[in-house]
Amino acid sequence: MNLRFLGDALDHWKGSVFEGLQSSNVLEDFRVDAMASDIDNWRPEDRSLYAKLLRVRESQIIEHKATLERNRKEYFDEIPRYGDLFLDPDTGIKTSSGNNKQYIKIDEALYLMNHERQRVIAVYQHGSRDRTMRSRVKDVFKLLRIAHPKCYCTSYYSSNVALLFLSFQRGRIEAVSNHFYKLLGSHGDNRIAICE
Repeated sequence: MNLRFLGDALDHWKGSVFEGLQSSNVLEDFRVDAMASDIDNWRPEDRSLYAKLLRVRESQIIEHKATLERNRKEYFDEIPRYGDLFLDPDTGIKTSSGNNKQYIKIDEALYLMNHERQRVIAVYQHGSRDRTMRSRVKDVFKLLRIAHPKCYCTSYYSSNVALLFLSFQRGRIEAVSNHFYKLLGSHGDNRIAICE
């Protein structure tokens, strides 16, 4: 998350999705990590606005002493080892070269999932200019399954962004997909992708 994008329509979309998943008890003991690439510029009112837009309490947002730029391992070690989690990097799961502080690496996501095998991790994923979002999501899913064959995934996507949901528990991911299909009905086929 970068402050220059705080308050855009995507934050409302993320908040709506997470509000629905929490109220349906699909997400449990839910926490949010902004993965702020410009954390030194964040003020208390920015954090408060971010919580409001994501429809979570400020206490659900993880605070860090370490930074992504200086010590990534220490940063991820500061994340609670239990409960479901939303990671909000600037661009999503890293599948190519680029600025590390704008991404989360596949091995880092798997590391966070290993702490609690029941955990669902949601990750914001931005699209790329050279392919459709559905294609981008499928590429990320393929790399996740190569890295860990027991990683189950689903997503809720639009033309240029997606929320990816990952877990080592198939039933947890099925619950997420079922929630979206119940919400979207026949429109779900054009908005939901499942890792197979």
